Amino acid sequence: MIIAETNTLNFLTQLLCQFGDVGERGYIDIIIPKGPVFDPPAMYFYKDDNQGFFNMFIVHSGKTNPSYLPDYVSEALQFLCNQQLNILTFREIQEQLYEFLTIFQTFCRVRSLLWWWLMFNPYQQPFDTLRVLTEWYLTFFTGAFPVILGIDLGPTFALGLLGGTIDQLGRLVLTMPYLPSEGTLYLVKDLKSVPVKGLSETLVKYGHDVRIYTDFPSLWTKYTIPDSLREYWFTKKPYITEFLIRNYYDLGIDFLPNHVLKDYYEILKNESLTTSLNHFDDLSTALLCFNVNILSLNFLHL
Repeated sequence: MIIAETNTLNFLTQLLCQFGDVGERGYIDIIIPKGPVFDPPAMYFYKDDNQGFFNMFIVHSGKTNPSYLPDYVSEALQFLCNQQLNILTFREIQEQLYEFLTIFQTFCRVRSLLWWWLMFNPYQQPFDTLRVLTEWYLTFFTGAFPVILGIDLGPTFALGLLGGTIDQLGRLVLTMPYLPSEGTLYLVKDLKSVPVKGLSETLVKYGHDVRIYTDFPSLWTKYTIPDSLREYWFTKKPYITEFLIRNYYDLGIDFLPNHVLKDYYEILKNESLTTSLNHFDDLSTALLCFNVNILSLNFLHL
């Protein structure tokens, strides 16, 4: 009996060693292995004197090939969020969902393996909890595929579908405030033709295919810019407001926050058009000429 127990212990030790180095945390790494690290495709933001402050490019060649949402999904997501959540916020949500699905995938794999080990009673703890957490998904496709040699292919398909979803989520690139189709793909051989001074040389040295998003996002033309964003630019980053007025005033979009526009409309309402324009002349001139002291004007009531 003692020899048998020793042999069993040696066997388990050898089996555990097959998993490789147990790491700094010891056997905890074997019981709770570390999953794949969330490492989405590289995304870089840049500003340009001619193209503005919302530009970015995404690396396409590398260890991770990017995937994109369909335009209508990206548009709906930005519309429902009033286009106020930035890419970093969406990225945090994406990472949390990725890690959750990765953990769920691990549970599903363990549960599917236990189907082959009849010595484990699935209705005893802790296996019963594992069964409740995962079987609703693993058996969802039961009956959808023919049984081959007594083996139901439903759980295999479910695991494959879950793995594919995790892979797509890990490679997903969010392009807010742009639509995915607004980017222009430049292959390595075409990087010298990138129409951004200084960026072309940098990308050529980087040596990867990239997709570049630049100029004015189309959704801001379609749905206008949220007032909270215009307010933030006006009070914190007035140079962005000045740039937009200078370059895109002909689009007929409000770049000033609503409270400034309201003051202007009140003048038009209470006075004659000529008088109103005379009163507003200082403000419009300051904005269009990019007066550094724009925020100090009394009319803005800031």
